Amino acid sequence: MAAEKLERILKLLAELLNASTPLTAEELRHKVHMYPDNLVAFRKQFSRDKAALKDMGVPLDVISVGSSGKSAEAYFLDNKKYYLPDLDLTDAELSQLNYASNSIHLIGELTEEEALRKLGGYTKQRSDHNASASIGNFETFDRLFQALSEKKKTSFSYASKQRLIEPYLLQFKGEHWYLTGRETGTDSVKSFRTDRITNLSIGDTSDEYILPDSLSGADFSYFSYGDDDEVIAKVLIDNSHLKWVESNLDVPVAINADGDGIAEFVVKNYDSFINRVLLLLDHAEILEPDFLRQRLIERLKNLQNTHEGSNA
Repeated sequence: MAAEKLERILKLLAELLNASTPLTAEELRHKVHMYPDNLVAFRKQFSRDKAALKDMGVPLDVISVGSSGKSAEAYFLDNKKYYLPDLDLTDAELSQLNYASNSIHLIGELTEEEALRKLGGYTKQRSDHNASASIGNFETFDRLFQALSEKKKTSFSYASKQRLIEPYLLQFKGEHWYLTGRETGTDSVKSFRTDRITNLSIGDTSDEYILPDSLSGADFSYFSYGDDDEVIAKVLIDNSHLKWVESNLDVPVAINADGDGIAEFVVKNYDSFINRVLLLLDHAEILEPDFLRQRLIERLKNLQNTHEGSNA
């Protein structure tokens, strides 16, 4: 699925999930902001997007609204039908489910698409490649799974430092696996890319620690991981795009006097962050730091020059 189509369908899904009342196609068209102006082209594209949602197992209801003489089709997504109910799993069942779900990318005979379909539906579009993950040394990765399942403390080298960790979670995102756990030396919960772990040592004692009641895991925003110096970026967001930012970038947004939002991001990958801001086009403005603002301006100038050069 092309990136633009995927983004459009995700926006459509987000609007349907956030809506408290049924929305007509025209209302969704204005909310998503990614459909063509031509009415015929819009109807064709919207029809394909509806079909894609249904193929993914989304329980989309079509409701007739308006008077009998001027009725129109509206679309509604019942959150209770879309989200799974609380399964009330035991600690042992949660541990087994966590192990199984995180093992999906390690099973050669089962693709990510097939696994997700078994768990509740996925697009019927076939993929020419299986999911890939950067796990580094496989033996290291396998031993981390063992340490996690047996609650054994682990020590390893990471970023030129020796760490002693109580493993909590192993998570996959963005083609990488991450170990999250409590670092005993600093008494803080941290996340580590497994392919950057070296000199791993597993303790001999099982059940050395107790898992916390709630785990947030790693921050998986792509721009939160990188080799750039960490900065806090403030971005002004147009009121029309506040819901999208909160839903897709998982960041709290403060509302100013004009009704627009100000969001703060922890950024360690400048180029990836600017790529995300560019998705919002003229609906977002980097306020600070100034060097990131200038980088965005330079990127826009380069894009403009490239576009003008291709049309020359």
